[in-house]
Amino acid sequence: MFKNYFKTAWRNLRNHKAYAAINIFGLAIGIGASLLIFVVIHYETTYDNFESNKDKICRVVTTYTSSANGEVTGHESGVPIPLPTALRTEFPQLKKVAAVWNIGGAQIHIPTPGKDIADEKRVKQNDGLYFTEPDLFDMFDYTWLAGNAKRLNEPHTVVLNESLANEFFGNWKNAMGQTIQMWSFRIPLQVVGVYKDLPSNTDMEVKMGASYATFRSINTDWFARNDWESLPWSSECFLLLPNGNNASGYISQLQNFTRKYFPAEVNGHTKVTLAFQPLTDMHLNEDYYTYKGDALTHKELLSLGLIGFFLLLVACVNFINLATAQSVNRAKEIGVRKVLGSSRSQILKQFLNETAYITFISVITGYLLAQLALPFISSLMQKKLSLSLIQNPSVLLFLVLLGITVNFLAGFYPGLVLSGFNPIEAIKSKISTNNIAGISIRRGLVVFQFVIAQFLIMGTIVVLQQMQFFRNQPMGFDKNAVAFIELPSDSLDQLKYPYLKDQMLRVPGIEAAGFTMDAPASFGSNNNSFYFNNEPIKKDFMVNLQYADTSYLHTFHIQLMAGRISYPSDTAHELLVNETLVKKLGFRNDKDILGKTISFDQINKLPIVGVMHDFNSKSLKEPVSPFILATNIHAYNYIALRINPASMQSTLVQMQKTFTHTYPTYMYTLDFLDERIAHFYTAEALASQLFKIAAFLAICISCLGLYGLVSFMAAQKTKEVGIRKVLGASVQSIVYLFSKEFTILIGIAFLISAPLGYYLMHQWLTGFYYHIGLSWLVFPFALNNVLPVCIFQVCIYLQFTPHIGCNQHSKCNAG
Repeated sequence: MFKNYFKTAWRNLRNHKAYAAINIFGLAIGIGASLLIFVVIHYETTYDNFESNKDKICRVVTTYTSSANGEVTGHESGVPIPLPTALRTEFPQLKKVAAVWNIGGAQIHIPTPGKDIADEKRVKQNDGLYFTEPDLFDMFDYTWLAGNAKRLNEPHTVVLNESLANEFFGNWKNAMGQTIQMWSFRIPLQVVGVYKDLPSNTDMEVKMGASYATFRSINTDWFARNDWESLPWSSECFLLLPNGNNASGYISQLQNFTRKYFPAEVNGHTKVTLAFQPLTDMHLNEDYYTYKGDALTHKELLSLGLIGFFLLLVACVNFINLATAQSVNRAKEIGVRKVLGSSRSQILKQFLNETAYITFISVITGYLLAQLALPFISSLMQKKLSLSLIQNPSVLLFLVLLGITVNFLAGFYPGLVLSGFNPIEAIKSKISTNNIAGISIRRGLVVFQFVIAQFLIMGTIVVLQQMQFFRNQPMGFDKNAVAFIELPSDSLDQLKYPYLKDQMLRVPGIEAAGFTMDAPASFGSNNNSFYFNNEPIKKDFMVNLQYADTSYLHTFHIQLMAGRISYPSDTAHELLVNETLVKKLGFRNDKDILGKTISFDQINKLPIVGVMHDFNSKSLKEPVSPFILATNIHAYNYIALRINPASMQSTLVQMQKTFTHTYPTYMYTLDFLDERIAHFYTAEALASQLFKIAAFLAICISCLGLYGLVSFMAAQKTKEVGIRKVLGASVQSIVYLFSKEFTILIGIAFLISAPLGYYLMHQWLTGFYYHIGLSWLVFPFALNNVLPVCIFQVCIYLQFTPHIGCNQHSKCNAG
């Protein structure tokens, strides 16, 4: 029986090659796109799933709530430096506790024995560097190639992953016992272990783990202060729960812990809530920072899933439309089968088997198309995606389930239409496209196709407009033509800062220069609680405290609204604040806050001498936050240089020569402020690319099906078209004949997609504090993108198909 089904299916496909090609290719595009989206979603939702202790590893996180109104004022993954030690004391049941300090980027020196310092190897590593305690490597599943992490309880020791060890020493086997030096003040670190790289879908990509004892030895004053109020974003704490315990079981104990140790809780002005965040929650939780910071949001994953689902539906709708339209050509076959005794269920099974054959070919083709597109998608998303059926068995399972689903969705309804033909009418050739019961449903499916296509076009336009808004919207400072050069931080090197600045200002093309802790807008924040003007209790909100020299406002073209800039100093002695902080402290006039004091420790009271114009210290997704600027030479990480764009290239060359002359043993690294800001919107840029791709595919699939329907209609109306041409009808009038119905259907689709698109894109835009106004002009533009393409298809068909050529007399005699 199945052999007979296979023969019939093969014969039908062979006799209708164009029909088969359109169906297979349309389904393949939908299946390939859905497969790629599945791989992305699966990758994002399985971060750190390979860890054997994934359900027991947690991170300590903090939520701040205002006692006055219950408003959540902040979420922090950073913890006070004394917290890990206190956790061990107060929670002895925890199996492991590990303090971690995120180093960020650092220059690594690899000395060569017997050679001069000028000949040493230097590497600038931008991420994956941490100070950590050895317990961290016991929590996670690291595979050791040499040594282990036990000696990380000693100062000046380090462990490396295989990739970094190969980069430093040529081969990881040469790494053990070697010494590397970090930063400009050359902290020596002896390699005591090398481990295999973790899979790429991990938030704990520790490439280098230096001993936390080293960090403690170079920051003895930090640990001596026992400071529970500062929350450095680099300081985190991980722990391993006992077997059978879960994070929620520690809520009451953590409440007692915060009341005991956190001064904010003791003072009662801010509610501090500590929690143990499970490792499996880290990647997709938008409230807290992750080390890699490469997660897609829940909203983006949901959008991707819906796009994949709709593309697959559009492809299935194509199949249904073509199959029901094509069914008129098989009416006699079905009639004969029924006369010979075939039941409706047998005919339905036959058609489902034929559909399964097409689906199988489409799945294989879709998989190959996905493989071809995978490098582009991996590069676009900057993730190591894989379609390997062996390494990723879920791909095979998805393809099997997808094939079964597509076979049912695409084959069941056309099978019902076919099997429902009246045998007498079928044999007498009285079945036509006009009296097939499913014609209204087919029209509805065409409308559905173009609702999806037009919605995706609308989404693409809105996302692109929002991205354009991000690029052009003023942020309160001038981001153009400002370069950042990373500075060495050794105390002897700091003595050369004034000389470096003076030499840079002598370079032709450099208009301004200033030292700064970070860019005016950056991912990180140095949030601090503070006392205002002799008040005994700290304010119930935090401020972003940044350090820069007195050229900061001039370099970034930030307007001074009141008062003056600080006098030059190597330490903090005067403050500038922004307008948001002035308003938040209850002042209506900027001048009224001048002379008031702010203290971070109730000892050093620093006067406010100036008020800056508000600027966005974060992305435009967030409102302007309270901001304080102070001087502190020990906190400067960069020299910022404003360059005349007319002489950019020659200036950059001279800048490098000047820096290298001043610091001959420190690597020259440069980046631009506008490039940094562009990184804020990586997810939105990705969304715009994916929307464009999805819209293009949806239009392609829809128009492919439309082409098939028009070609079939043309074949059915050969005699009518021939008579019309004999009577003098032009190609334009015949185009109108064929396109009228589809134009109406596309118009109906527009009436549905426009309000749907407006609502959904308005919801998306509300996720940004600053966003475009949603214009109704976006929606007619989507219609204008679809309609001409469809009419053009009809024109092309009428001009070039062999069914409607120039021989009108043969058509009149046809049929």
